Amino acid sequence: RVWDATKRTGLQTFRREHDRFWILAVHPEMNLLAAGHDSGMIVFKLERERPAFALSGDSLFYTKDRFLRYYEYSTQRDSQVIPIRRP
Repeated sequence: RVWDATKRTGLQTFRREHDRFWILAVHPEMNLLAAGHDSGMIVFKLERERPAFALSGDSLFYTKDRFLRYYEYSTQRDSQVIPIRRP
């Protein structure tokens, strides 16, 4: 569940019927969250106001066609990392 701490109310609920969530990571500057569960992970953006992506050195992580993708600028290589499923 995603909570508004100021208002003390629930905003969204993400469910995986047969999985337990174990870890949550929040991007320090963007509205991006990653949640690890028994069968993988989910990367999502609250409110979906813009596409999810992250730059790291000469690499770009982004979402396209329901996959987390990795693009390396120096080699111009693009590859799928993991499928993204709806919670």
